[in-house]
Amino acid sequence: MNTPLKLDHEKRSDFQFERSDYRDHYEDLAFGILRSIARRKWLVAWLVMLTLALACITIPMLPRKYSAEALIYPNLFPRDQGRREQSFASVDAAAIVSAEAHLIRSDAFLHAVATRLWQVPEATTSRSWATQSLASLDWLRATLLPETRNHSPFDRMVAMLRDKVAVTNDTRSYIISISFAAPSPDEAARVVNAFLIQYLRDKAIQRGLDSVNAAAGQLKQQLAVYGDKHPKTLQAVADLDAARDALEVVTSRQDGDQEGVTSDQSVKLAVPNQTPTSPRGFVILGLALLSSLLAGVGLAIWLDGREAKRKHAVRHQPQLQ
Repeated sequence: MNTPLKLDHEKRSDFQFERSDYRDHYEDLAFGILRSIARRKWLVAWLVMLTLALACITIPMLPRKYSAEALIYPNLFPRDQGRREQSFASVDAAAIVSAEAHLIRSDAFLHAVATRLWQVPEATTSRSWATQSLASLDWLRATLLPETRNHSPFDRMVAMLRDKVAVTNDTRSYIISISFAAPSPDEAARVVNAFLIQYLRDKAIQRGLDSVNAAAGQLKQQLAVYGDKHPKTLQAVADLDAARDALEVVTSRQDGDQEGVTSDQSVKLAVPNQTPTSPRGFVILGLALLSSLLAGVGLAIWLDGREAKRKHAVRHQPQLQ
């Protein structure tokens, strides 16, 4: 009758003993780590100071990057051939903003922006650093990844714009943001503003085409009703000629400067920001401090473990003999 109770008591005692064993093991392990750190604290401190000194020397030598940002406020109230604006409830604003952002990211738009930057005399620095940054490893890419090779400096500039220019759209505020980082603040602002100028030019051309189509439709209607000698028909012909002339002016005009863009309320031009965005000194110092602490603690534990094994081998060597 007493045997089951004795067995239960023994099992419970064994369980408590094992549980205490695990706790003691981890406590001893933690105390051993702390003893290793305390015993070799000068080694850890020396490693931390050396790493921080190297970080302080390296940070000023790293290349600086300056970022610029421009904003676009898409028109959420499209006009229907000169009629009154549509109500906001019938407009899917998020879809309009996403479509505009997708247009800016398209290859045709990037080619147009690259052409604009290539023709601007002040953009010689962008051509040089953009082509050099991507052409430095062009031979390696052509050997290992032939499908990613860019065959001309212009293609490399387009690839640079595709990879480096960030186009984001916020579905809640209905704003498109265009940002870019370059070695100089003026260059970053110039590239971003080239996107805005090209965007406004495309919108002006689209409005001109809509005006021409509307005038052509009105002329066709007047011809069907009144004939070609009626004053209303002649007025429609004059309106069509005026719309075509306006479209021709917009198409042939090259907006190399920012005149006419600053007064447009649908965009916000980027301004040169003289504060570099990279490298981040505090982040580099924090990572250097953390990595040096971890490396120092690991080295201290490894040295103590190696020393303990050596002492243990020396202590047991006479017994083996």
